[in-house]
Amino acid sequence: MAFTCYVHDFNTEDIEEWDAHNQKEEHVVTGTAPCNLCGIVTDFEFKGKRKISTIPCICKECKKGF
Repeated sequence: MAFTCYVHDFNTEDIEEWDAHNQKEEHVVTGTAPCNLCGIVTDFEFKGKRKISTIPCICKECKKGF
């Protein structure tokens, strides 16, 4: 399987290299997933560096607590 980041012109077939790229470079990630704090399914948009195998989803209600 090939992993491609068009923003940084990066391409690899190695999952470890892909994870390292996502930890090193900022990306914008959007989607729908359970909130990491309360579990309610929500739409999210995240900009930043990602940790390995994580979905950076925090719902609006949980964000209010920060």
